[in-house]
Amino acid sequence: MPSNSNFFFNDRIFFIVQGLLKYIPFDWAISFRRFCYRPFFKKLGRNTRIKDGTTFKFPSEIEIGDDCVIGEYCYFVGKSGLKIGNHLLMGAGSKIITSNHKFERRDISIREQGISFTPVELEEDIWLGFDVKILAGSYIARGCIIGTGALINKEFREPYKIIVGVPGKVEGERP
Repeated sequence: MPSNSNFFFNDRIFFIVQGLLKYIPFDWAISFRRFCYRPFFKKLGRNTRIKDGTTFKFPSEIEIGDDCVIGEYCYFVGKSGLKIGNHLLMGAGSKIITSNHKFERRDISIREQGISFTPVELEEDIWLGFDVKILAGSYIARGCIIGTGALINKEFREPYKIIVGVPGKVEGERP
């Protein structure tokens, strides 16, 4: 297992590779991105498609399963652990982050208090609509659908639910 400094170095090298490849919109670039990105991820599954404009931070701590489709201009922060199961369908502009600003103290500004990180996990066969936001500490069970524009900031442990709104709440169940 590489040391933390090795992960940090690899993540920095990845930012250069990503900067060169992330805005190429053609179908061949989707396969090329997967091929070039794979060594930098904790796991990047087979047949996963990463469309143009998508940004990854800390890929060494991100696991993405097989047969996932990540839409255009998505954003990921993986610090402390981001795990995505097989068959994710992620709409354009969606974001998954494991970070949050600290704000416990009043005697110094929020900007000066630093950032905390909490893992995020998405089980398999999940559909995220356009512009979904998933925040640090969230969990989404197998087979859930997250409606366009939803904000997920907690755990949804029951499978096959339809979750919508800000903040997200269960509105139904898949048939």
